[in-house]
Amino acid sequence: MKKKIPLAILESLQPLVHKNLNLVETVKNDDVIFHLKDKDLHSDLYYKIIRKESSNNQSGYIIEYKPSSKDDISLRKIWIKNDLVSNSIQNWLAIIEEYNNMLTIYDDPIIKSNQERFEKKFETLDEDANYSSFDLQQQTFLYEYLNNTKSIILKHNEGKSEDEIAELKDLINDADEIQKNLTKETKKIIVKRLSKFWAKAQKFGLNVIQEILVAVSSDFIQKILSK
Repeated sequence: MKKKIPLAILESLQPLVHKNLNLVETVKNDDVIFHLKDKDLHSDLYYKIIRKESSNNQSGYIIEYKPSSKDDISLRKIWIKNDLVSNSIQNWLAIIEEYNNMLTIYDDPIIKSNQERFEKKFETLDEDANYSSFDLQQQTFLYEYLNNTKSIILKHNEGKSEDEIAELKDLINDADEIQKNLTKETKKIIVKRLSKFWAKAQKFGLNVIQEILVAVSSDFIQKILSK
């Protein structure tokens, strides 16, 4: 795949993408040179380098991205010179980062603060956390841990309102999503996902989070994830 992308593009964009793997992910797309998308499952924001094209004897690329700016959420498709691609994608990444960092009326401040506390408590100290996944033994443990937590969550469905059942279903969906990405994402991103999962469970109720966190006191978590 990488040898289908111009080396100059890889050299300029790889460091930028690498630093922002918590925000975006690459997409395999044979119809374009390079494709990034927002990692938020509910987002349709993306950045594409579609093709190389010359204009007025200058070499450049056709790019397409959404949002087009801070002021406009529509997509934009333009031609830019080779040496402006890096600046263009930096500007797009900055917007994605601002979206993620900003607490708005659409975000739950309790979940946000809970998540930050869990991230701090269970931050992995591994030097390769930003670019390496957990090893097979760790992935297997986490997969089984999440299976157990889903069983715990299902127990709490009984006697709950429709809204509460929807919240519990959302927790199970989050657990499924973490399991699906255990082999694909870095340690740092998986810890971030787990922290948000625990944050939602804590807001739902102390009985749920206490049962879920019992398994987190294992030797694995103490040695691998916690400080």
